[in-house]
Amino acid sequence: MNLKLLVKYLAKECDRKEKQLVRDWLSRSDENQEKFKELQEIWESSKDFDSSVKAFDTNIEWAVLQNRIEDNETLNFSNKHVNRSSWLSLYNPLLPALSKVAALFVLAALVGLFLLDKFYVPDTTTPASVMNEISMERGRRGGMTLSDGTKVFLNSDSKIIIPTVFETGVREVFLEGEAYFDVAKNPNKPFVIKTNGATIEVLGTSFAVKNYHGDSIVQTVVEEGTVAFRTDNDKPMKSVILNAGNVGILNLENNSIATEYVTDLGFYLDWKDGYLKFKDEPMKDVAKKLERKYDIEVVFLEKEISSMNLTAELRSRSLERVLKTISMSLRIEYSLEKDRVSFDLPD
Repeated sequence: MNLKLLVKYLAKECDRKEKQLVRDWLSRSDENQEKFKELQEIWESSKDFDSSVKAFDTNIEWAVLQNRIEDNETLNFSNKHVNRSSWLSLYNPLLPALSKVAALFVLAALVGLFLLDKFYVPDTTTPASVMNEISMERGRRGGMTLSDGTKVFLNSDSKIIIPTVFETGVREVFLEGEAYFDVAKNPNKPFVIKTNGATIEVLGTSFAVKNYHGDSIVQTVVEEGTVAFRTDNDKPMKSVILNAGNVGILNLENNSIATEYVTDLGFYLDWKDGYLKFKDEPMKDVAKKLERKYDIEVVFLEKEISSMNLTAELRSRSLERVLKTISMSLRIEYSLEKDRVSFDLPD
């Protein structure tokens, strides 16, 4: 009997002719009835299958690739607590496709379990951990849920390397760029983020880490919980404990860690919602953030503009409006041609 037809019968999707074929097969022998009973038990146990979770955990790269978020869209990511329904709403366009993926996993499980006693050969080798690299290009941001339930939100021009499944003892990932983490609590398995020259370790909390390629600092901002922040290089190790509201900055050049308490975390976390906040920030640093967020090139036609300090809250997703706000704040001029922005002093 065709196994797919039996599965279709269990799903109550057979037409009258197909139903009769299955019934005829069942009536032929007790052995057929026994096999069908085993399949039925497996089918019933699969009803608790959580399609959305399994699909993301099994193929996280595919999920993120299909759900990179444009900056001109509204993101439902809570600043304090991640709401499961709002987080999954990022993936609403894919839910029908994910249901199909889930159905394939159930069918594969049915086939495998049904034929296990006949074809199973024990594997004595230990499989190597499979690592996945998830990246966000310039001009894009996006989120994902890891296999342990931890939620990660990547800023533009950032990448994270993660295992398909976390091994025992520790949950370790590697980050280049900027990311926000809402770590699922597990007191028996610390969550560790490795960056260039630093290690951040937590048990369950929400925080952000920034360390782009070429940066001379590693920055960690804690929104909730407690984070252990330490150096990870050939120099003598430095370590600090950061609590909610603390910002830790590791200077990679002199191996020192500075900490401070801040009352407005928006300057460090509002990028998740597509906003930019600056407080006395040099235009050379502002330019880097604009380039990443909008995938553009920023040039200064007058050198002194790069050292001008900007204080502004840029909540518009329109590049044109953002540039107008900056030019008015600093009393400078700008021109926009395709993907190139030029700042100049007025005549």
